[in-house]
Amino acid sequence: MMEEYRSIANRIIIIGSPGAGKSTLSTQIAQIGNIPLLHLDSIQWIDNETNASQATFDAKLKEEIKKDQWVIDGNYARTLELRMKRAEMVIWLDLPRSVCLYRILKRYVKNKGKKNPHGNPDRLDFSFLRFVWNFKKENDSKIKSLKIKYQEQLHFMPIHSGRQLKEFMKKFETKP
Repeated sequence: MMEEYRSIANRIIIIGSPGAGKSTLSTQIAQIGNIPLLHLDSIQWIDNETNASQATFDAKLKEEIKKDQWVIDGNYARTLELRMKRAEMVIWLDLPRSVCLYRILKRYVKNKGKKNPHGNPDRLDFSFLRFVWNFKKENDSKIKSLKIKYQEQLHFMPIHSGRQLKEFMKKFETKP
């Protein structure tokens, strides 16, 4: 199984609710595989209050996905299919929203006043919490339909728990 991960793991998308662990996992996979990492938030956010234009974001993303290797961390549903067309693996961190909300609160308290290295603003407001709370309801059907559409070309890894994530990472870290 591990060799299968390595042989198809040149272009990897990591998706999931905020707080699911996308940035942490993408950093680990990029380091293990020595693969360039792109956090979509880093091209979306110019600063804590300013977004890049849609045209700028799309142009930067299209440049990145032309490359032979990458790990891309982030949802941005509008561009998910564009990324899936080029990806070889999708890791879907489909963790319970209670876990995601806990992690967001923990991260907010821990990093209060610090600049987020991935570009997105350090915020904790009702609209963001509502986005997290509704993430599954608003995104599952699109993710599942794209999974079906690209099932022939993609290795799709849904991960539903911390235990599954640890098992996946043990296989990923094992040297072939």
